[in-house]
Amino acid sequence: MYKVHEIVAYSSQGICEITEICQREIAGSVMDYYVMKPLYDSRSTVFVPVANEKLVSRIRRTMTADEASELLENINSGEIIWIDNDTRRRDLYQSILTEGDPVRLASLFRTLILRKRTLEECSRKLRSTDETCMRTAEKLISRECSYASGEDQEELARKLNAMIVGPSV
Repeated sequence: MYKVHEIVAYSSQGICEITEICQREIAGSVMDYYVMKPLYDSRSTVFVPVANEKLVSRIRRTMTADEASELLENINSGEIIWIDNDTRRRDLYQSILTEGDPVRLASLFRTLILRKRTLEECSRKLRSTDETCMRTAEKLISRECSYASGEDQEELARKLNAMIVGPSV
């Protein structure tokens, strides 16, 4: 069980603070909820039913500074996750974003940034759904690594890009 004021990573929302654990009545049923505020989006509030194992399983402890450093050091050794079929690729990428696993997110980001570079060399563009997935993965990775390491998030995002494709990006 998580505690109030604990900082966690939640699925595609990223780094959140558990601001309270409360009871709410919905459709005549009273349930306990984790109430979370994303650190990088003060306008959002996320409610996760404590009894919903599937949703609670998407909450995890944030990476440590050492884990963030290791993730960045190994960014180029992750698998390439490319599927030619647009629908299957979109579904897989959404699943990875929903899971929120940092290693899988890093592999997804690496796959898409390399694909983007290859397409640009042929004067083509990445599909908009792939571009959105790439930006979301980048945001989630850079924010969590930034939180863990204390580095500036924008600087970390630039560093992440440079580690994959070189300093020109």
